[in-house]
Amino acid sequence: EAWLRTELFAQRLALSAGRLDLTNYFDQNALANDESTQFLSDALVNNQMLGLATNGTGVAAEFDPKNGFRFKFGFQQSNAAATNLSDSLYTLTEAGYTFTPLALAEGTYRVWFRTDNTSAIIRKGTGISVDQKLSAVVGLFARYGTQEADLGRDHFYSVGVGFQTGLIFNPQDAWGIGYAQMDLASGEREKLVEGYYNLLLTERLRLSFHLTHALDQRDAESRFGYLFPGVRFQAAF
Repeated sequence: EAWLRTELFAQRLALSAGRLDLTNYFDQNALANDESTQFLSDALVNNQMLGLATNGTGVAAEFDPKNGFRFKFGFQQSNAAATNLSDSLYTLTEAGYTFTPLALAEGTYRVWFRTDNTSAIIRKGTGISVDQKLSAVVGLFARYGTQEADLGRDHFYSVGVGFQTGLIFNPQDAWGIGYAQMDLASGEREKLVEGYYNLLLTERLRLSFHLTHALDQRDAESRFGYLFPGVRFQAAF
């Protein structure tokens, strides 16, 4: 990525332009959106129905009127081999609202819509992303997405829980458990479960332990699974 960012109108409008990955600006989630400190699996980092696989030239705009609402719009090239932006135009529109529902702690609710004309026709998709704190210790997250496919519609779901402050070894540790499922119109299915524990070593060093199980189903008779243990070391300066 290579981009420039500026803020206008008393920091209510933010503009980023250059070579972007729009998934860094849209479908965000406080508990499942950062592969450097939270879940490693793509299915628990972003909604799989976003349908964007490459970085490209584009613009992302966010309007924040400072009242809990946020509105975003962005477009970028979605095919690195295309010679014209209009031939591979990917757009994303999102509206979000942060508030404290039903006497709970803070939660953010987002809905997005995207288009992509990389193929012969314009493909459309939509989805939601929710993160809701139940207390200072526990928070929940969920995503849902759907997109047009050749044989019908694809669907994606993910849910999970995150813990911090309590039920941990160190005051700044965090851990979580997430589940994701993808149901494709072609009949293929994938289910994934991941758990992680993020351990604070020093002010700038963290160590995470991960365990992931994925179950793939190509058809009614073909099913196979994988178990992935992992360790991640992070140094931040």
